[in-house]
Amino acid sequence: MIELKEQIEEARVRVAHCRIKAERPSARLEDEYALEKARNRLLTLELKQLRQAEVKSGCKKTEKGSVSIGAHPSERQGRVYPRDKKIRTNHERKTLTVRQAAEKKFADLQKGATSSKEGC
Repeated sequence: MIELKEQIEEARVRVAHCRIKAERPSARLEDEYALEKARNRLLTLELKQLRQAEVKSGCKKTEKGSVSIGAHPSERQGRVYPRDKKIRTNHERKTLTVRQAAEKKFADLQKGATSSKEGC
């Protein structure tokens, strides 16, 4: 944990140094890239520190955005879904063919036409 804190401090110094270089009028694209890289490293280290602290404390929070040990995978990612509801992924989505879509629209039009006739 102490080593991780030292790495975080070094990363903060690196971010400050890169920010100064990137904010100069003569800054190059490489300077901005180095700043983004240093920020990502700092955020990664800080996230690692937070996760270690939660594991040590045995955190069981299920609030949005918190890591929960032993929770449902969808809850760990900050989303809460009913466990009995099936979540479809992109490859499982069923797309209608052009013919099926046209038939569905035609059926909807027919339902609309019959309901308007009944209301007269």
